[in-house]
Amino acid sequence: MASAQHIFIRRPQLRYLLSCVLLLCLTFATELLARPLIVLSDDTRSYQKVLHGLRDNYKAQFDIIDVENLTRPGTSVDPLRYDYIVAVGSRATSQLLQALPSEAPPLLSTFIPRRSYHTLLQKYQASSRLDPEHVTAIYLDQPYQRQLRLARLVRPDAHTLSVAFSRASAKDLPLLEEALVSTGFSLEHKTLDASSNPIKQLQPLLESSDLFLTLPDKAVFNRTTAKWILYISFRLRVPLIGFSRKYVEAGAIAGVYSTPEQIGRQTGETMRFMDAGYSILPAPAYPRYFSVATNPSAAKKLRIPIASQSFLEDKLREAEQ
Repeated sequence: MASAQHIFIRRPQLRYLLSCVLLLCLTFATELLARPLIVLSDDTRSYQKVLHGLRDNYKAQFDIIDVENLTRPGTSVDPLRYDYIVAVGSRATSQLLQALPSEAPPLLSTFIPRRSYHTLLQKYQASSRLDPEHVTAIYLDQPYQRQLRLARLVRPDAHTLSVAFSRASAKDLPLLEEALVSTGFSLEHKTLDASSNPIKQLQPLLESSDLFLTLPDKAVFNRTTAKWILYISFRLRVPLIGFSRKYVEAGAIAGVYSTPEQIGRQTGETMRFMDAGYSILPAPAYPRYFSVATNPSAAKKLRIPIASQSFLEDKLREAEQ
């Protein structure tokens, strides 16, 4: 009968083998729990606020880089190694849509205007990765329905609402008309001719309306025209619904907007959804969280009573539940 063979392993050898096994286990676990990659358009304050809101609502680890460093020769960050990528802002979204191959991980674009997002999709539509399963977005701007509800809360007795478009934003007219159905407003609108004086085109529009809805369209609302529109609105006593907190502070009677932190919060929640392993990304979405700003001083000059910001926010949230 053959004698049994015994293998003796010295303690140092045993520790070495155990270390190797542990290292292999950690490497395997790291591959299973790959971190998402966050790509910032730049490192300015607003993007850092998005990042702050994201961190408060996404407790898992992630890697972060800005576009400048991502595109720098010799960078050690390989986007293809990640489970998915989050592009914060238009610049990061554009760079990633342009550079990533079809086998790249899913892309979540956030803190981006809706029109900018769709313009980029059209620009890079030849890319085979532009598929609902591979790319989605969280918009920066508000849905028309929410803006119109605020307008109705501000002026319950108003009949006519006016809007000015550029050639680019005029593509939104069907969306606005759809949102108008449930609000009871009739619409006056004009697509501005870039070669003509914008103020002369805007004044008749304000004269024929009870409310004026401003849009985040730089072709219409730049520094010069924004001031003149405010001046005309006070003279005609036609209140403006602003598209940002700053424009409300400048003289619009009220506005609904989402802060960078609120966009970051929704981004973190969406990342948790993606971590859960769903095979299809959520559809592009407007901001879930928002704030209302009011300008009581402007309301007083226009002789329009206005409710508190918290009351208006509560009413808008109730309408969306």
